[in-house]
Amino acid sequence: MSSQIPAVIAKIVSQTQKLTFGENQIANFVIHNPDFITRNTITAIANEIGVSETSINRFCKKIGFKGFNDFKIAFAQDAFYRDMQAKKKERREINPIDALALDYNELIVNTSALVTEEQLLRVVDILKGARRIYVIGLFDSYLAAIALKNRLAIIGIHAEALNDSRAMKIAASQCGKEDAVVAFSRSGSTKEVADTVAIAQVKQAKTVAITCYDSSPITENADVNIIVPDKISVSNSALLSNHITFLFVVDLLMSIFISSDKAYLKKKLDSEAVLASDQAITNYFL
Repeated sequence: MSSQIPAVIAKIVSQTQKLTFGENQIANFVIHNPDFITRNTITAIANEIGVSETSINRFCKKIGFKGFNDFKIAFAQDAFYRDMQAKKKERREINPIDALALDYNELIVNTSALVTEEQLLRVVDILKGARRIYVIGLFDSYLAAIALKNRLAIIGIHAEALNDSRAMKIAASQCGKEDAVVAFSRSGSTKEVADTVAIAQVKQAKTVAITCYDSSPITENADVNIIVPDKISVSNSALLSNHITFLFVVDLLMSIFISSDKAYLKKKLDSEAVLASDQAITNYFL
């Protein structure tokens, strides 16, 4: 959505599963030595890591840049943003609430940098034209599946959320060209979810993968892949919910739905009015 913050580190992390051993060496060096990258030439970096300049250029292209120069510019901008965030932290005492808030903010900003409007429009078109929609996920990812199902219901689109592996596979096996499967998976490697997406593709259903890792089993069988940053890219990752970036994508999809057709906005307002009136009646009798 936004290109203001390159989110290069998040982008690198999302690509790790498709990188070779040598490319992962470069990735690890880049992630852990940002100052060295921004202050040195490709020759110096190659010598420090012990790889060729060609390998570094190949790495930069593989993660989505034209070459090293393009990568270095984006990386420097990303490093500058991170430095500004660090200075903000230094200017005040950070309590646990502020620390988590800053991490959540970084994840949301990085998600907006990785997700494109074109991807969202493709997903919305798929959901608009689908006869049946199945939204799948396990554990925390299922919470995002439930959220998408409920948000779609608000605008008049029926979807079924599934987290039982047998139910997911049965649903996928009964899909056809007019159906859609949206899969949430942080790792992109959850076997039950990946198998369900693969079955759905064989049945020619439209498939969407929302995950933190590109070139993973789930993305190999999806028509549209939305890659979001993994929470491990921020400081307090152990304390954060796994599905926070997924929920942001759900909100982005809803914004595309509503902006594409005023009828969806009307349905949303009508649904919310009914829910609000029901709440008012309940409160009255309490």
